[in-house]
Formats: sequence, structure tokens, C-alpha cells
Amino acid sequence: MAGLALICPLIAEPVLASEVTTEWIEGERHRARLFAGDVAGAEPGTVMAFVEMSMDKGWKTYWRNPGTAGGIPPEFDWSRSKNIAKAEVLFPVPKVMSDKAGDVIGYREYAIFPVRITPTDSTVPVEINVSANYGICEKLCVPVETQFTLSVPPGPLPAAGSDAQRAYDAVPRAAGVLNPGDPRELKAERPAGSQGVIRLSAAFPGDASAASMFLAIDNGRFLPMPVRQAATAGERVSFDVVFADPDDLSALEGSTVTVVMAGEKGQSEDRFVID
Repeated sequence: MAGLALICPLIAEPVLASEVTTEWIEGERHRARLFAGDVAGAEPGTVMAFVEMSMDKGWKTYWRNPGTAGGIPPEFDWSRSKNIAKAEVLFPVPKVMSDKAGDVIGYREYAIFPVRITPTDSTVPVEINVSANYGICEKLCVPVETQFTLSVPPGPLPAAGSDAQRAYDAVPRAAGVLNPGDPRELKAERPAGSQGVIRLSAAFPGDASAASMFLAIDNGRFLPMPVRQAATAGERVSFDVVFADPDDLSALEGSTVTVVMAGEKGQSEDRFVID
């Protein structure tokens, strides 16, 4: 693995006066910036910011769970920011990219991570000072650390743009705010007679062959990739999470697992506790 790359601002492209954005920061095989703007559907009383990455051809970055091939999931430290009561990084539905090393879960060549910010005081600017740590990878992975600072004025902002809107629309929705086409009715069970297996199923409206699931757990602990099983009655599709060593599953008992479900017509997020 290559050493840590600390990226610094270089000469940036011109920025329109109406935009609320940092300069593009040039780094190893990619560039990144932070900007803020309005998107349709954003929660009232919040400020939407976006971490945008453009990578060289064939390069990628990771989702919350990097996959069986290993990798560096993105982490963000907002502690030096001002007037932020809460900052929640939202992850659009990722893709699975397979190679000789295994399966990678993430984003190839381009990614936008929306950030939902709740200001402490909505009448004064939000002063963002965030450290971002992530991996940029092709065959080898380059760890990157960079710093973004941005002052976001109060009140309505310019539209964030079509790329930001698409990224926001691709974020899984929670159970209480589902659209009609979103996957729903998650069920988790331990099949009788099977050791080291969790079976997950959900209803996926539309073409069942488009159904996929992604799993994440706190503290970067390992979870196997869900393996799709045959579709059951109606729209329900099952996935098995198979641990090679049943003791690894036993060690996770009591842990909460986030399940992202993506189908032909939408995407959603639910949780279950391993018991």
C-alpha cells in the first residue's frame, strides 16, 4: 500500500460568485472539493453540503463497507467546525466492482457524498472545517487526508446542481419516508440447522432481478457480502450472509447492522440486531 498523501490546494477553475464552494483540490489520481447548495427534498431547517470527487479513469473510492477485497471507507471529522449541531454524511447507493482481489463496494471515477447539516443557529453562517480521510484505489490503494474549509451564509442558497441532486436522490430512504417503489419489509432470521448464516429478505417492487443488498456495521468490522437467493412469492427476494467461521458471527451478537436495499424503482435503508 502506498504512503499517506496529504493533498493541498493548487490553481482552481473559476468559481461563479453565486456558488458556495471551495476550490478544487488536486490529489493523487483525483481532485476533490466541498460545496453547498439547495436540493429538492432536503429536510427543512438543514443546510446541504456536498463532498465531490473526480477520479482518473479506472480509479475508485469506497462505500461505508469497502467489501471483501478490503479498503479504506471514508471518514469525516467535523469537530473544528462552528455553528454545527449535527453533520450527517449520506451515502448514495454504491456499486459492486469485482477483480482478482475480491469484491469492492464503492464508486468508480466519480462520487458525491451529500452532507446534511443542522445549524446550531440558523441566522448566522455555518463555518465548515472538516478533515476527510478516504482511499483512492486502482490495483493499489492510496490513503488520502485533506482539509476543507467553507463558510455557508444563512438563508436560501443557489441550487446545488444536477449532479448533487442525483446523488441526493440516490441516498436510501428510511422506513418512515419511503416512496412507493422503494424496497420494504426487511426480515432477518437465522435459518434452522445452519451455522454462521443470516438470511435477509425484503419486498422489491418491479423487476426482482435488479434487487441488491449492502451491509454496514459500526467500527469497520467485517461483514460478508450478501449472496442473492432465488426469489420467493411475489416481490420478496432473499439474500444469505454466510460467515466462513460461525464464531465470527457469534462475536457480533447484539450488534446493529444497517441494510441498504436497492431495486428497480427505488432504494431504502433499514436495520436489524444480530441475535
